[in-house]
Amino acid sequence: MAPVSSESFFDLKFSSRQVVLRIHPPEGGKKANLKDIQKELRKLGVSYRHETLFEIYSRASNEYEPLSVHEALDYQLTIDVSKDGQNAWMTVIPPDRGDARLTPEMVKEALETAQVEQGIMYDQIKRILASGGAQERVLIAQGKANEHGADGTITFTSKATGRFAMGDDTADYKELNLIDNVLEGELIATITHPTKGKNGFDIQARVLKGRPGKKAKFRMGRNVRLGEDGSELFAARDGYVVRTGIRVSVENVLEVNNVNAETGNLRFHGVVKVRGQVEDAFVIEAEKGIEVAGAVGKAKLISRGDISIRGGVFGAELESEGNVEAAFLSDATVRAGGHVLVRDYILHSDVESRKSVQIDNEAKGFIHGGRVRAETMIRTPIAGSEAGEEPTRLEVGGGVNVRNRFDLLDEKMDHHLEVYEKLRKNLQFLQNQREREGIPAEARKQELYATMTGSGPKTTQNLLKLAKTHHELLQAMTNPEEGVGVILISQIAHPGTSIQIQTGRVHLKEPMESCGFAILNENIKAMPFSAALNLHKHHETDGETP
Repeated sequence: MAPVSSESFFDLKFSSRQVVLRIHPPEGGKKANLKDIQKELRKLGVSYRHETLFEIYSRASNEYEPLSVHEALDYQLTIDVSKDGQNAWMTVIPPDRGDARLTPEMVKEALETAQVEQGIMYDQIKRILASGGAQERVLIAQGKANEHGADGTITFTSKATGRFAMGDDTADYKELNLIDNVLEGELIATITHPTKGKNGFDIQARVLKGRPGKKAKFRMGRNVRLGEDGSELFAARDGYVVRTGIRVSVENVLEVNNVNAETGNLRFHGVVKVRGQVEDAFVIEAEKGIEVAGAVGKAKLISRGDISIRGGVFGAELESEGNVEAAFLSDATVRAGGHVLVRDYILHSDVESRKSVQIDNEAKGFIHGGRVRAETMIRTPIAGSEAGEEPTRLEVGGGVNVRNRFDLLDEKMDHHLEVYEKLRKNLQFLQNQREREGIPAEARKQELYATMTGSGPKTTQNLLKLAKTHHELLQAMTNPEEGVGVILISQIAHPGTSIQIQTGRVHLKEPMESCGFAILNENIKAMPFSAALNLHKHHETDGETP
């Protein structure tokens, strides 16, 4: 008995005298289709009563039930083709009686009738012919599925994901790491190219085309470049990665509204622009420059470029290899490799410039309290104050770095001299005791004497080294090649103001109006403001002082 199975929830079996039918019960809302059964019976040439078919179909008992009587005198071959055209099955029904023989021509005719042209499994057909057709439903042809190409992809590095890291409970939550800097030439993404896809075919020789994959979805924005083979994306300049939709770019200007707990500290290779203010205790480090539209509290700003603050500065530390600009400086610490340009005033601050320090407001501008040091020029309408509660120190010339080293060396020498003097007195005391009483019996005193005796030459040697460096720095400060410094006070210098140019220093005891100070004949000379200004212009050689 050879079964004829279907993908449509029913099975047919043929015996020498009978055709039986099994209807699968409904499954998942699906059941056998009556028209499909009738179509299959017509293909097989089976006569039946419609009432019997309908009764079996209605019961759907999942059991084989007699449908009709069948008597065949010759081989019957049926070929079922799957809906997708990828598979074909052959069913051979032997004759009920007679001496009929299954021939290759019969198989060929059945294949042609079913339009099976490709993917024929000839080994299977040979087995069917060799067995004389005593076969169940057998797969005799199989197509080849097409393969669609894989789409291209783009995979970003961790520096382009927009992630930020939060530490454990002991972490500093000002360090949010919101900005992942990238350097010029750094890899920011890898790209896989789409594949072409492969064609397939069905058993009826129809080509099943394989669709090529699509390119990775991204668009190149500013400051990015593709590698030579198009499989890598690199930063074309320092900055940070910005992804807007499918657009990828590297920006070298980072703009934020404010620097506070939402942003944390900012460290960036480009320029940082703050539309608002910088709150206390936060840090900005920017390679190319910092611009702040509002005020800066007790924060720290560091840059190799310029630092520009449109508002005021309240207690901040500013370090710049370029210029520093601000509306005012109050209780601030400033170290600038370029000019320090302040609109209104400098109050109780420690300011150093490798070039000049200038107050722009000629009507009300002033420098009061603290220390202001510049290499070429300090210019202010007012120096000090009438109250004079805190001295105002203005220092120019000699090179800011040299002056700093000189001051630090002075403090170090004072310390070493103090240590040396204590050592000398103690040694003298122990020496006198030895002379009066002989070598002391106490081991502790013997050890102390030996230690102090050994320390003497070393301390003396350190002092000699410091003295030599002190002399070298002093020469550098008085070297004319270091430039001539000038202090310009357009309105008034109040008593209590300290003026230092190179190694010379004067303390004003009386007010002086519209004055200037410069070195003439190796001494500090007070002069009218206009004369000091002309002298400064005369000594300008590089044209950099604004």
